[in-house]
Amino acid sequence: MSRFTASVRLVALAAMLQGCVAMPTHNAPSVIERLARADTALERGDLERARRGYESVIEQSPELVSPYFQLGLIAYGAADPNAAIEHFEAALARDPGHVLATYNLAIVHLQQARLLLDQHERLAPVSAGQPGLVDLRRAIDALGKASPPRE
Repeated sequence: MSRFTASVRLVALAAMLQGCVAMPTHNAPSVIERLARADTALERGDLERARRGYESVIEQSPELVSPYFQLGLIAYGAADPNAAIEHFEAALARDPGHVLATYNLAIVHLQQARLLLDQHERLAPVSAGQPGLVDLRRAIDALGKASPPRE
């Protein structure tokens, strides 16, 4: 075999291998399919499968807003306010005008404020009785004790 023929074969083999790498695998679901599967799992109440699905979508397409928002809802429902805040803020970092992420982030912060003010009242009842703090507690309570997240 001549040196030229061997070189041509190597180039052809390299081109064929490169083509295999570039070809999409038909077994791997697209981002849209993964997102739809996660949404379906969430609708069915399979929160663990939904969470894994949204995390998988984020790994593949971290610029998308929806999976972060949905993970925020899941975290909120699991009474994990820190994770909910993290996910809603991630959604807002990608879309500052995301109305529902803004609303839900505000609700989580309000609930945390209620808990902290309750703790303050238990720890320092005299201080908590100051007119300004009493007014603040009333204002936060007026916003609704159990404002649910919005989807």
